[in-house]
Amino acid sequence: MNKSFSIGIFGYKKKEVTQYMKELEMDYEEELKKKQERMLDLAEENRILRQEIQKQDEKIKDFAEQEKLISRVLIEAQEKAENIMNESRQKAELEMSKLQIEKEKWQNKFREIRQELLAFENNLLMLIERFRDEVNYYTAQEISTELLADEYTETILQDKQFSSINIKNSSEEKKEKVIA
Repeated sequence: MNKSFSIGIFGYKKKEVTQYMKELEMDYEEELKKKQERMLDLAEENRILRQEIQKQDEKIKDFAEQEKLISRVLIEAQEKAENIMNESRQKAELEMSKLQIEKEKWQNKFREIRQELLAFENNLLMLIERFRDEVNYYTAQEISTELLADEYTETILQDKQFSSINIKNSSEEKKEKVIA
C-alpha cells in the first residue's frame, strides 16, 4: 500500500498525511470488526452445537435400544465441536498474530516517516539559515559599496569646488595684474 504525499513548504502536507492515517485507521477498524463478527458467529455455532449435543442426550434416554448408535454419534458430534473450537481458537490466534505484526509494521513505518520529517525539517532550517547569511552578506556588500561610492562622489565634488575656487582666484589675480 504505497502512498505518496504532496510536499508543502514545511514538509509533507499535513492534511494529506492525516487523511491517509484516518483511512488506514478505518481499514484497520473494519477488518477488526469483521474478525469480531466472525468470532461471534463461531461462538453462536458452538452454542448451537452444544444444544444439539443436549438434544442427543435426551434422545438417548428416549431410545434405549439405540443407545450404542447414539453414543457414537454423540462422540462424533463432540469431536467435531472440539475441532471447530480448536480451529476457531487457532484462527483467532493466527489473526491476532497477523494483526500484531501489521500493527508493529505500521508503527515502524510511522517512526521512519517521523524521522524522515525531522531530518527534512533540519535540512530546511539549515538552508534557511544559509540563505539568511548570504542575504546578510550581500546586503552588507551592497551597503559598503554604496558608502564608498558616496564618499568618492563627495571627494570629486570637493575637488571640483576647490578647482573652481582656484580658477576664480587665479583669474582675479590676473585681472589685478592687468589693471595694475
